[in-house]
Amino acid sequence: MEFLCPTHRQQFANLSLEERKDLWLFWMENAHACIERGDWRDVISLSGSAMDLACLDGATDESCMHVELTLAAILVSQALSICGDITGKEQVLSRALKVLRTDDSLAISPECCGMDECVLVLSDRTRHAEFFSDHLNWSAPHFPFRQPVVSRVRVLH
Repeated sequence: MEFLCPTHRQQFANLSLEERKDLWLFWMENAHACIERGDWRDVISLSGSAMDLACLDGATDESCMHVELTLAAILVSQALSICGDITGKEQVLSRALKVLRTDDSLAISPECCGMDECVLVLSDRTRHAEFFSDHLNWSAPHFPFRQPVVSRVRVLH
């Protein structure tokens, strides 16, 4: 499951690491605003785009975006789950793990942000909430870890 079109993917791949991180943060902040309004489709679109951005290959002399990839994958997977798209949730997590496991930037950049930890976190869903709160200071009880509200319907005959 990809969120950016090929044209934008190519355009964003040409950005510097700092520009990509700024754009990632902009999208994630907008996703947070959408969460507060309950606009789950926009949360999926924004956090999915942030995830795609973090998956892009950068120049070999740049640092990685593993933490950003992990945070965006957690957010988009939780939003997909709230919208009832369990298959999409699994696809997002699988794709993020595949990208992390095949990324060889550790060999290129010794200052890597901790790819092994990111793989462990994505593999163990009980660690999602803690990882998310450690890296983004979104105040509780905001998404992504609250349960969706289920309303009961009374049928009249």
